[in-house]
Amino acid sequence: MKNKVHEKGYWNRPLTDEQKTSNTTKSKIRASVEHVFGFMEQSMKGLVLKSMGIVRATGIIGLINLTCNLFRYEQIKRLKIIS
Repeated sequence: MKNKVHEKGYWNRPLTDEQKTSNTTKSKIRASVEHVFGFMEQSMKGLVLKSMGIVRATGIIGLINLTCNLFRYEQIKRLKIIS
């Protein structure tokens, strides 16, 4: 397993350049994942499901993911990131 926790510097022992690079790499991965959950939390009224049964909950989660992907696609097209 790889360590995904950020290194912490202290007043008498600052971070090395290698640790700073490692923290930056971990932050980029974390931000790309957390933005998705932040969008779901803010725009779609949270991640709480009120359904009976795992099959129905799985279907709802699938529709939420599809909606997020459609919003992301629209944003990418609007900002002309892809053609």
